[in-house]
Amino acid sequence: MTAEDKLQRLLDIEDIKTLMAKYCHGIDRKDEPTFMSIWAEDGDYLLPRGEGHGTDGIRQLVQKVWREVPQCHHHITNPVIEVDGDGAAAKTDVTYFRLTADGIHQLLSGGYAFSFARTGTGWKVRSLKFESFVSASPVFKENIRG
Repeated sequence: MTAEDKLQRLLDIEDIKTLMAKYCHGIDRKDEPTFMSIWAEDGDYLLPRGEGHGTDGIRQLVQKVWREVPQCHHHITNPVIEVDGDGAAAKTDVTYFRLTADGIHQLLSGGYAFSFARTGTGWKVRSLKFESFVSASPVFKENIRG
């Protein structure tokens, strides 16, 4: 692998990390333009509460999430990113705090599996699948304001 190839790999990994951060910022802040900007047109969003296929399906699913989980805060950690030409894959851990529509505060953890595609406008998320819950536990007894 040449120095130029190594540099391109590092640049690709940083672009992919930015997409994962935009996922967290977009979903947590209910920032639809940021959230939708990360997706490939034929992307797949696979969650326990439903599946979204293509940009319209993804938009419908995230709006459902925002109705059912009015507050959340995601932390994606420990990304293992593999770049292969114009495709890439990543496995991450995820921890997030959420307040459900029925008023339950929870701390949850699990994993994400991502796939990415390099497009004419840069890297995009081709698919995101929530892998599994490692833990789900109530952490708050009352609503915390901040």
